[in-house]
Amino acid sequence: MTAIEKSDTASKADDRRVQAFRGRLLTRRQERIRAILSGLLVCFDLVVAAMVVAHVDTPARVACGLAFCVVVPGWAIVGPLRLNRAPLELGLTVAASLCALMVVAQLATSIGGWHLEFLQLLVCGLCLPSLLWLSLVRHTPPEASTR
Repeated sequence: MTAIEKSDTASKADDRRVQAFRGRLLTRRQERIRAILSGLLVCFDLVVAAMVVAHVDTPARVACGLAFCVVVPGWAIVGPLRLNRAPLELGLTVAASLCALMVVAQLATSIGGWHLEFLQLLVCGLCLPSLLWLSLVRHTPPEASTR
């Protein structure tokens, strides 16, 4: 093996190590962003629940309720999947939110228990454990580097 071939092999190994390091940094950044987003959604969940309990009947509650319905239940379902593709996660979050709410509404009408405030508190309560779990920053252990 010539000196040029050895140098080329060493540079390829260095490139692999740099790419692995960048991948770990990106994963840590994604974990931090995911935790911050989930923490904000925990606060939003609690604000919406407080507005329901306080019987706030303003346009702000309607706007918060609509935003809640489109984002929070879906993120509680899609967030733990850790797909790490923002457009895919956003689309699935909205779709899962609407689907979950349709199932809850269908069950409520089937059993004759259509009480909107109770259903909204139920959805807030069901989403909260998942959102709290997602809001914790968990670092994956670094991979052992091989030289």
